[in-house]
Amino acid sequence: MTLASIGIIIALQVIGRQFGLSLDGADDLTAFAVASSALLPLAYAFRNGAHIRVDLIIGHVKGATRTRMETLALLISTGLAGFLAYAVGDLAYDSWQFEDVAQGTVPWLLWVPQSACAVGCTLFALALLDDLVVHLAGGTPSYRRAAEVSALERAMGEI
Repeated sequence: MTLASIGIIIALQVIGRQFGLSLDGADDLTAFAVASSALLPLAYAFRNGAHIRVDLIIGHVKGATRTRMETLALLISTGLAGFLAYAVGDLAYDSWQFEDVAQGTVPWLLWVPQSACAVGCTLFALALLDDLVVHLAGGTPSYRRAAEVSALERAMGEI
């Protein structure tokens, strides 16, 4: 949806220029949509193995050592994502509380796009926490299940 809104805003700007019209606040709206489109799909991408994982070390380690390393990586990632979700959520709450508006030509309420970013960060933190719990329980985390599926099978599943 956010990617579609970016396309619509840009199309409206291009069409408007042809008729001598300008879309006030379009730059701000596009920036808000870009931020949301970067953060909202984090959890989905993580759960489907689309995030880049560097397995230079952990890929060559087996057994209990790998389990401990993966646990540590998930703990750190979950903590950082949780902190990010808290910080962005707190920013959105402060913007709502103080009725903060954008500095551009149109005074958009900032808490609206910030809330979308906070939702994306929170979902990502929850996805990490879920995989941490699954990993600690001895199950296979979603990112590893997704990595086991071949690229061809993933492409066919997306169609």
